[in-house]
Amino acid sequence: MFKKLILIFFLLSHPVFAQSAISGGIQYNEITAKIEAFSNVKRKIDKEFYKDYLKDPNNKENLELIKNKIYQKDNRILCPFYLKNTLLTYAIMYDEMPLNVFYYNTLGSLVKFDIVNQSVYPRKVFGYSRFGRLISVSFEVGDNEQFVYSAKGNLKAHWKNNEAYNKNNETFKILNLKLKRYSD
Repeated sequence: MFKKLILIFFLLSHPVFAQSAISGGIQYNEITAKIEAFSNVKRKIDKEFYKDYLKDPNNKENLELIKNKIYQKDNRILCPFYLKNTLLTYAIMYDEMPLNVFYYNTLGSLVKFDIVNQSVYPRKVFGYSRFGRLISVSFEVGDNEQFVYSAKGNLKAHWKNNEAYNKNNETFKILNLKLKRYSD
């Protein structure tokens, strides 16, 4: 009986288990999210998968669309990334590959690409370099929370709503970065 009481006390006093028991949902912390994020990760992607996306064939048209604030065209959705009103990169999600996002510089060369494991939460987003090497892993718990790790598993950011926190729970001050998702 004493052992059962100690076990119940531990489960209810441990933050992850206590929150799960009360809310009925799963709560993640840096460690549990990391374990989930890195399960079944591919460290290298075969070039056959993305060779057709090394150059954006519609680069000039896409830049013109972005300039005119048109973010959807034919078979693709565009998402620009700016720094002080200067376009740095843009992302393309193609209708035929809705779980993949390709990021290009303004010259139309592939910078990186993401592979999303599923369309529902929780989901994983694996970021790869233009050479197919893993560079980041994100674990998206829901619409307003995600954990971002380096390829080596170091926590880079824990996003809650539009704010990022580092490992010490300090709000990020870098470039006043805010998480914005394309929605329309």
